Amino acid sequence: MRLNMHIERVRNGYTIKEVGKLIGAHPNAVSRWESGATEPTANNLIALCKLYGCTPEYLLDMTDERDAAAVAN
Repeated sequence: MRLNMHIERVRNGYTIKEVGKLIGAHPNAVSRWESGATEPTANNLIALCKLYGCTPEYLLDMTDERDAAAVAN
């Protein structure tokens, strides 16, 4: 499970369907990304980062730090 992706969606108050609509992806795709069954494309990952205000590394559970400054260190 992509825990950070799920946490950010819930923290921002979105449903899976709303996220899909906002970034132009099917809700089933968003669900599969959150479950870890598939990876989002680069374009979708960037759209999620913009929507949630965090880094790709954070959404992909590569770090617990949400912002770029923390990732750079």
